[in-house]
Amino acid sequence: MRREVHYGLGKGAVYPAAKAKALLNPLRRLVQPPGRIVGRLGLAPDSRVLEIGPGPGYFSIEAAAQVPEGLLCMFDLQEGMLKLAQERVTRAGLTNCRMARGDAMELPFKGDAFDVAFLVAVLGEIPGPGVCLTEVFRVLRPGGLLSVTEMRGDPDRVKPDNLRELAAGCGFLFEARNGGGWSHTFSFRKPVPAPR
Repeated sequence: MRREVHYGLGKGAVYPAAKAKALLNPLRRLVQPPGRIVGRLGLAPDSRVLEIGPGPGYFSIEAAAQVPEGLLCMFDLQEGMLKLAQERVTRAGLTNCRMARGDAMELPFKGDAFDVAFLVAVLGEIPGPGVCLTEVFRVLRPGGLLSVTEMRGDPDRVKPDNLRELAAGCGFLFEARNGGGWSHTFSFRKPVPAPR
């Protein structure tokens, strides 16, 4: 399925790769420190992690560093974003990263492929957020974690009640809400089927 994509800075637009370096502004660390956001994922050294919408890799370096025996797969709609992210993780000496390009409503991965999936200020840019979360549910292993971080002031922010409803509708169980002020992280778990 191919869809028309609108790039820009307003509501409903995909943040353009041409402006990606603005996402690396050092002041961002005051409201979204990578260590704090990635720390909420509870990663194990061998975790297989899917980052949807890594942009220029602002959180990617921290995530990859926490899974030295695992894998970080950075998945983005834009080739330009993936190129910037790849440059940054390569400069950081991280070799456990892979790139994949495509639409978050059609993830090109097998089922149960990842332990953790996370999105930061991305879900609201996807025209079908429920479709995206259904796909994430499919590619997470049973017991896997979905983490969605949203920022106040983001024109595409998914409101907390809407996010919980969307995730529940896809089969996820709410686990926790962390943060306050400018940034909130919501954690959801893919249930483990009961033994037969």
